[in-house]
Amino acid sequence: MTDYVKTYPCPTCEKTASGRGHLCHPREEALPFNCEFCSKSIHDARHVCSGMLDKIEYICKKCGRLAIYDSSLCEPVLISAD
Repeated sequence: MTDYVKTYPCPTCEKTASGRGHLCHPREEALPFNCEFCSKSIHDARHVCSGMLDKIEYICKKCGRLAIYDSSLCEPVLISAD
C-alpha cells in the first residue's frame, strides 16, 4: 500500500508544501507528529532537538529559519554556500 502525503500551496512562497508544511509557515493542524530524530511526540512544528543540530544544512533566505532538508524552507540556501 502506498502512503500519499497531502500537499498544499504555502502562503509564504506559494510553492507546493507537503506534510507539516514549510518551517517558514508550518501547518498547526498537522500536530502532533513523531520526530524522526528523537522519536518524541511533538506539539511544536518548529521543534529542534539535539539529534537534529549536527544535521542542519539549510537557511531560509526569506525568514532565516534553519532546516535539515531544503524542502522544509521557502527559499533554502546551503549554509556552507555563504
